[in-house]
Amino acid sequence: MAVDKYVAAVRAVVAKQMVSRGFSVNETAKMLGVTAAAVSLYVSGKRGGELVRKIEADERAMSVIRSYVDALAERKGEGLLDLADLAQAVKNILEAPSQGEADIHLLILQRIKLEQETANRGLAKAYRSPNPLARALFMQIAVDSMRHAEILSAILDYLAGRIKAEDLGLSQEELQELAEEEKGMRESLEPLYRIEDPLVRALLKSIEFDELKHYELVRALLAVRPKK
Repeated sequence: MAVDKYVAAVRAVVAKQMVSRGFSVNETAKMLGVTAAAVSLYVSGKRGGELVRKIEADERAMSVIRSYVDALAERKGEGLLDLADLAQAVKNILEAPSQGEADIHLLILQRIKLEQETANRGLAKAYRSPNPLARALFMQIAVDSMRHAEILSAILDYLAGRIKAEDLGLSQEELQELAEEEKGMRESLEPLYRIEDPLVRALLKSIEFDELKHYELVRALLAVRPKK
C-alpha cells in the first residue's frame, strides 16, 4: 500500500487523539495544516476508513502516534518529524514481515523523541547558566541531541529504502582526504591536555571524541563505496 494512504490515515488518527486530549478542532487543524472541516470528519470517522481502524487496533502503531501527539502538544508542532515520516514508520510497523523489524522502527522513533526532549532541556540550561563554560557544555549536549535525532531520522529513511549509502556525490579521494584531516585535527589537541582544570579537560575530551567519531564515520563511508 502506498505511503500516501498512510499519511491520510495517520493524520486522521493524530487528529482524533488531539481532540480527545482537549484540543479544539481549530487548534488541531492549525497544527496539522488542514481545515477545521477535515478535522471534524476525522473525529466523526467519516474520513479515514478501514486503514484508520487497522492502525488504531495495533498497539505498537498507537504507541508511536501517542508519542508524536505528546511532542506535538508540548512543542506546538515545532521541530517534529514530518507527518510523512511518521506515516512511513507506522506503515513499516504494520507491514513488517517480522516482529523484530517493527520493533526496530518503534525503538528508533521513541529514541528520536527522547533526543528532542534532551535537546530542549540542554538549551534551557544553557540559556539560564551565567557561566560561559557551563553554557558551552549544555549547548553541546543540546546540539548533539538534535544531531542524534537527525541521524536517527536518516536511518529510518535508509531502512525504508528512500536513501542509499552509495549516493554520496563524493569521490574516494575526497573521502580519504577528509579522513586524514579529521585524524590530524584529533592529534592537534594533544598539547592542550596540559591544562589540568577538570571542566576544561572534559570539554577538550568531547572535542577529541567528536574528531575520532568523524574519522570513523568517513572511514565507514569509504567502506561502503562500490569498488571501481
